[in-house]
Amino acid sequence: MLCVDHISFSYRKKQVLCDISFTAKEGDFIGIIGKNGCGKSTLLSVLAGVKRPANGMLTFHETPLFSSKSVPSETVGYVPQLNPLLPELSVRDNLKLWYRTTASSSVESPEALYRQLGLTDYFHTPVAKLSEGMKKRVSIASVLQNQPKILILDEPSAALDLPCKEIIHEQLLSFTGNGGIVIFTTHEEAEFSLCTTLYILKDGILQRADAVQDKHALIQQF
Repeated sequence: MLCVDHISFSYRKKQVLCDISFTAKEGDFIGIIGKNGCGKSTLLSVLAGVKRPANGMLTFHETPLFSSKSVPSETVGYVPQLNPLLPELSVRDNLKLWYRTTASSSVESPEALYRQLGLTDYFHTPVAKLSEGMKKRVSIASVLQNQPKILILDEPSAALDLPCKEIIHEQLLSFTGNGGIVIFTTHEEAEFSLCTTLYILKDGILQRADAVQDKHALIQQF
């Protein structure tokens, strides 16, 4: 069980996140929506341990995740909106760079993951020469290869074509199907159906969206 308890965060005098709390169990697919600039990316970076909250705590199975300087890659995998890859390196070298040998050998090898994401034909291609969709696949593979328990993604399918979105969605559903927790932000209405729980972030406050709502009803809450 992931527990987010009373998280707050400020930039100088501006409070961006206000007393945010929610829980997620194994297999949950959590979606976070809201207007541009409402703090969604900030919230994900706090949940991933990149930014430290002013108040509150994040725990996983009752173990604090903010108690050390870094969050273990086998616990949390984070794919930010901006491409984190090194463009001059090949796909293979980028994957090696982010790979952590602590990943359990009891789960299928990273090579199987690479095949599922369609990366094997691009191993020797510099990342700078890849399409945006392929870069996103490599970014996701770079964290999934470490077999994290929690996967945090900032708009993972933004500006991607339909086949690439489908491949990424299949991987995320497979991840939650195996007991992982996904937390992601999206502006894609079609992705709302992937979520077991959908939240709206507005004025720094996170509220659960109603189970059944059309697009226009959701917009009224933004």
